[in-house]
Amino acid sequence: MALSIGDRRLGAILLEQGYVNDADLQKALVRHAEVGGRLAEILIGSGMVGEKRIARAIEEALGIPLVNLMVVNPDPQAVTAVRAQTALSSLAFPFALEGGTLRVALVDPLSSLAIEALEDDCGLLIEPYQALRDEINWAIATHYPELGLTPTQPAEMADSAGGGMLGQRLMSRGLITDAQLQVALDAQQQTGEPLGSTLYAQKAITEDQLYEVLAEQIGAVYLKNPRDFKPSEEVLGSMLRADALRLSAVPVDESEGGVTVVASDPRKREDIEALIGRRTQFLLAKPRDVESLIERYYPQRGRLGEQMVQQGTLSRAQLREALQVQAREGRVKPLGEVIIELGFAGAEEIDAALQKQNAGGGRLEDTLVQSGKLSPEMLARSLAAQLGYEFLDPVQNPPDPKVALMIPEATARRYAVVPVRLQGEALVVAMKDPRNVFALDDLKLITGREVMPAVMAEKDIIRLIERYFGSKDMADLNQRLVQESNKRDKDNKRAEDVDVSAGLDDNAVVRVVDNLIREAALQEASDIHIEPTEHEVRIRYRIDGVLREQNSLPKGAAQSMLARIKIMGQLDIAERRIPQDGRVRFKKGSIDIDLRLSTLPTVYGEKAVMRLLQKAANIPEVEQLGFSEHNFQRYLDVIEKPNGIFLVTGPTGSGKSFTSFSTLKRIAKPEKNTTTIEDPVEYEIPGIVQSQVNSVAGLTFARALRAFLRQDPDIIFVGEIRDTETAKIAVEAALTGHLVLATLHTNDAPGAIVRLEEMGVEHFNIGASVVGVVAQRLVRKVCPDCKAPTNADPDVLRRLGITERDLRGAQLMRGAGCPRCGGTGYKGRMGIHELMVVDEPLRVAISMGKNASEINDIAMTQSGMKTLRQDGIGKALQGLTTLEEVLAVTSK
Repeated sequence: MALSIGDRRLGAILLEQGYVNDADLQKALVRHAEVGGRLAEILIGSGMVGEKRIARAIEEALGIPLVNLMVVNPDPQAVTAVRAQTALSSLAFPFALEGGTLRVALVDPLSSLAIEALEDDCGLLIEPYQALRDEINWAIATHYPELGLTPTQPAEMADSAGGGMLGQRLMSRGLITDAQLQVALDAQQQTGEPLGSTLYAQKAITEDQLYEVLAEQIGAVYLKNPRDFKPSEEVLGSMLRADALRLSAVPVDESEGGVTVVASDPRKREDIEALIGRRTQFLLAKPRDVESLIERYYPQRGRLGEQMVQQGTLSRAQLREALQVQAREGRVKPLGEVIIELGFAGAEEIDAALQKQNAGGGRLEDTLVQSGKLSPEMLARSLAAQLGYEFLDPVQNPPDPKVALMIPEATARRYAVVPVRLQGEALVVAMKDPRNVFALDDLKLITGREVMPAVMAEKDIIRLIERYFGSKDMADLNQRLVQESNKRDKDNKRAEDVDVSAGLDDNAVVRVVDNLIREAALQEASDIHIEPTEHEVRIRYRIDGVLREQNSLPKGAAQSMLARIKIMGQLDIAERRIPQDGRVRFKKGSIDIDLRLSTLPTVYGEKAVMRLLQKAANIPEVEQLGFSEHNFQRYLDVIEKPNGIFLVTGPTGSGKSFTSFSTLKRIAKPEKNTTTIEDPVEYEIPGIVQSQVNSVAGLTFARALRAFLRQDPDIIFVGEIRDTETAKIAVEAALTGHLVLATLHTNDAPGAIVRLEEMGVEHFNIGASVVGVVAQRLVRKVCPDCKAPTNADPDVLRRLGITERDLRGAQLMRGAGCPRCGGTGYKGRMGIHELMVVDEPLRVAISMGKNASEINDIAMTQSGMKTLRQDGIGKALQGLTTLEEVLAVTSK
């Protein structure tokens, strides 16, 4: 059921003011789609937010006052201006008349339909006010006697008269004090939420204590842990799914004494009994337990039938009879079951994710993606299969450009949606989550068409939005640059004399630079190279470790582009003789990245290289670093040691930073004091104290380490061990009870031990302090979209030392090349690792001063270490990468 404009406004107000979070609002919207009615009623009935709090939020956002009808003395002329039936149907009470304006208190002041009905009825201008539902019902019954209604004193007044029956019971049982009750009653006056919920929110009582007393108050039984009922179809048929959601109740059994119902809200008992039409035995349970029962016994069942009841084409009795006959099949399966059936994850991984979810909150799908068990594409495919929607791949199903621009850019970015095609008169729209009713309603209003949602991975949607709304035609930009360059030549101006900073915000140079950065982010490049040559400006992106040529730019644009880039990085645009370093924050549309900038004078002008830095939130979990089964648990065991030094080694560009910060994310817990010294700080990690080397000011790695030791540290990260002093202090820190994580430039794991020796650290100190070393390289992964089985090149097998016996059972794969991977056959990179855990045999060998070759032999024969090449070959034989990639990055 579509939301009204008023409900959409209410949802936005509550979300903006922080009274509900996005997850609770989405949950309420899903329930609204099934139950209908007002969004406020669903939010109040489910206990997400109180009625008075909603009223205060509307008053604060829109200036519609909240009045207390219990103390207002209504104007008789105002009351008679509106017919009784209109007041009742609109849930509105007129209380004052000034000139041609009628002041009316409404339960829903955002309802344009209610206000229009009142204006049509009285012929006056309506000035809306707010009042609580109980007060409006009382006022209507009191002042419109012709309706024959019995005035019922609002529950809030009844409670406040004597402190509330619930409050008295809690006090008599010694669960709360009089002071706690008074504090809760004061808070209740402000929020309008039930007294029990207020006491529970203030942690005066537990949830179990609250529901035990509520059950006692209404003469019901409290179910602390509802047992596994087995209701028949006939019992379940006494209540529709929409009824169960609206009343938060489930019929679970039937006997001669009546129907047994498990419910969570005692105030709805009369409504439940009236609906069932028979005597009811009431069992009270916590809201989440009742919700669990609803999802178990009413798993999205009967949606079509319930819509027919709401439309009046089917009676409630007819639907109940049909449901009793219908076999309960075709239910929407839990997402975990769908993921297992699609082969994306195993049952053990789902169970582990559920345990992590229960411990830390969040949704199952988010937990699986964060843990690396599920890719965003797999999540999208699973969601599509679960909900029965089409899954769209932007490579195989590219959007029609004309259709993609049918909605405004602001709407596309707000909801992360992209129109894909027209299907008849309907518009097919790619969405991350097709259950977003706000987005569906707005798209229908904007386009004037029926909207058919489809599922697409969020990153693909963002990439498409930037393609259609963020980028400009590079050919046009190039043409403008050529024209500007030619104009300068005609004016006989030398490039050095041109004021390149003038008008940069309006000219093509600014747009070209922005477009280069945006396109690099969309292609997931790690670096941008802007290199002037004799005749042109060469642009290259490093993608998956390999430089790829992009469209070149005219030579005349070189100096202007470098000036623009320098301004972005706050560098000196007049200085062109020496290298400069800076940092750029780029934010345009949905692209928000940091870049590390470096300029270098060359014979044809200055060259610029920009490194695209990942956000801290994008740093992978250790599960996503590509460790083999053989290495993963050993790695976790090492990094969770309380003290010692752990080294991450490898050449530049081998992923040491990602591995280091992923490890820090795992071990830097709130109860630990974690401090880092880096050169420079690339990733800002919340909860970690980070320092940056400043050679000019005298802050070196060694000096920072000495300062750290006086800061009561638990974990220390050293960006790089470069000299003897740093090495010795790091080892001393490890020996005095701290865990030190550091990087080192060596080719393999045993080489790290020798490097420390060469820096002057004693053998026995190295053996006593080093707990492990991991050497790593990055290899490109075979593109999953175009991979196919392949045969091995005999020469590659010979050079790697692989025999025919080693290939038995192997799954060698190679990418044929497709649009997604740019024709390379590779998409993304993964790590291969050489993990040396320093156990007793190795510690003895290191203390005796053994050389790297001897340490390597002991690590392999006695400590279970596999070399980089062995780890890489294992991953190639699984089809994750190719043997050629392993050969290219390993030497032995």
